[in-house]
Amino acid sequence: MNPKIILASQSPRRRELLKLAVKDFEIKVADIDEKKIEMAILKNRNGDFLSAAQKLVLELSSRKAQEIQKNNRDALVIGADTVVVFKDQILGKPLDEDDAYRMIKELSGNTHRVLTGVSIKLGSVEEQFVSVSKIKFYSWNKQMKLEVRAYVASGKVMDKAGAYGIQEEAGLWVKWIKGDYNNIVGLPIAQLNKRLNILMNMTTNKI
Repeated sequence: MNPKIILASQSPRRRELLKLAVKDFEIKVADIDEKKIEMAILKNRNGDFLSAAQKLVLELSSRKAQEIQKNNRDALVIGADTVVVFKDQILGKPLDEDDAYRMIKELSGNTHRVLTGVSIKLGSVEEQFVSVSKIKFYSWNKQMKLEVRAYVASGKVMDKAGAYGIQEEAGLWVKWIKGDYNNIVGLPIAQLNKRLNILMNMTTNKI
């Protein structure tokens, strides 16, 4: 008998992507202090910033899964966390429209990375991985300025790290992508699907 599957995220993008691989799952949101964890890891980092960011998304995804697993011991819990890394800084969700506009303008003409950490917890077993995608935006011009203003005014940017969703109007500014597109949306579903199958087969073989 397969375990109940829980996605520890309220992100509608992750929910839709997970539906590609899992037809029946529940949504539960973990209550953790993400900012406190981020500050602790980045403050005490050893090595380059990208390595610290990878450690951060793994820690946050693990904490989310662990929090949900406390009251769902027999379930398979999936935790995920996505960050945007640009010039040794993490771009989180914008504070307001001005902050969103600033972020997107800073990204124009430059490359940045999107990291998603995923943790799969089933009993005492935990599978973890990080997916990294590299994106370059076109340079800033009058057309992009008008499009960004309209996009920011739509309100869609406010719940997104880096102030953009590549599946929305922001896709108009992407010059190229290196890596997994779905990772940028919020969940590297192809890699997650393979890990889930391996884990489920391991569990089935033990029964």
